[in-house]
Amino acid sequence: MFSGLFGKPRKQTIDIIFPTSWETMTLQQFRDVCQILSSPHGRHETLFLCLCKLSGIRPDVQTRHDPEQMKDRLAFIIDGKSYIIGASAIREACSRLEFILDGIGLPPSPFPEVDRKLYGISFGKYYSADSYMLRASAEHNQAYIKEAVKVLTDGRKRKLLPWERQAAVIWWNGVKRYLMDKYPHVLEEGENISDRSQADILQDILSVMNGNRPQENDSILGCDVHSVLYSLNTIYRNAKQRSHK
Repeated sequence: MFSGLFGKPRKQTIDIIFPTSWETMTLQQFRDVCQILSSPHGRHETLFLCLCKLSGIRPDVQTRHDPEQMKDRLAFIIDGKSYIIGASAIREACSRLEFILDGIGLPPSPFPEVDRKLYGISFGKYYSADSYMLRASAEHNQAYIKEAVKVLTDGRKRKLLPWERQAAVIWWNGVKRYLMDKYPHVLEEGENISDRSQADILQDILSVMNGNRPQENDSILGCDVHSVLYSLNTIYRNAKQRSHK
């Protein structure tokens, strides 16, 4: 919530409410932001458009007001009424939305059939989707984003609108950050093999998990991603502790 905007005809404090993190956005707000991000805008314009959309305010016709009152001020329609707001207050409000351009967080899943934190998704699907998302980033090829979503939705989602592609990238970055924080020892181990191919890394993971029984690989790939990452995190943590003794 942002407070301290002074309106006309008499001075009064009003509140406009908008999310100040990815985590506090509703799915509709996330969609609105991604629609703005999927079109070309400059940084300041993007933040201003997001502020207006998320808070429900909109610019009023500036010439309707006394020019003397409009020095370093802007007119907005809020709840059907026109208010004159200091430009500094708008700049401050926009600054609270800079996480949209600079931050990584965990917004709602843009695909209702997929849990925001990937609960209910198998490790095999997660790893395949992540491989596609890594290729999309490395090769600047958005076709791989669609392939990743197809994997996660069991093929039910085959076409993506521009805002959905934008949302998939933002959400997946948040998912990866969340998993890295939740299972930090898996991340540490992954950093040591970053020059390996995704296929080779998967084989290394399966060899750690299957106890020299490759026939267990299909079962491991079918397990919930959190179950596998929890087990891997415990294995790597224990190995690290033993090496320090």
